[in-house]
Amino acid sequence: MERRTFLTLTAHSVGLVFAAVIGIPAFLNALSPSPRRHAGPAWRRLGPAEEFPLGKMKMAPLELPPFDWARALKVKAVYVLRDSADSVVVFSRNCTDLSCSIVWDAGSECFFCPCHGGIFSKSGERMAGPPKRPLYRYATRVTDGVLEIDLNSLPPVT
Repeated sequence: MERRTFLTLTAHSVGLVFAAVIGIPAFLNALSPSPRRHAGPAWRRLGPAEEFPLGKMKMAPLELPPFDWARALKVKAVYVLRDSADSVVVFSRNCTDLSCSIVWDAGSECFFCPCHGGIFSKSGERMAGPPKRPLYRYATRVTDGVLEIDLNSLPPVT
């Protein structure tokens, strides 16, 4: 076998292996059912509105629905701020930059992102760091004295 023929066959074989390594998973992914976000609201209860003190931030556990892609997580947390008897704001616990979990500091009344130093005010506005947007807020409603949030009111990344 000539050297030129050997090198050509080797180059084609290596290219075929790389194409298979990339192409087979891509083909299988194209055939698999994609996770679909349900259209319309998905209301979940957080608890009685009286449980959340006026003017104070409180972390509330939230049980994930069965259709959520993160099935390994059973419970997610959100931050609830009840400004008045009628006004309730529920913040996502994820930073708007890299989706890291934020932490509420009661002393400074700010949210901190431990990943890269993002700081958000009590109202969820960006104060410092790399994030460009304020914290995400869930759509809320109070039904029969129970606070509910719409899980589909946020972008799918959170």
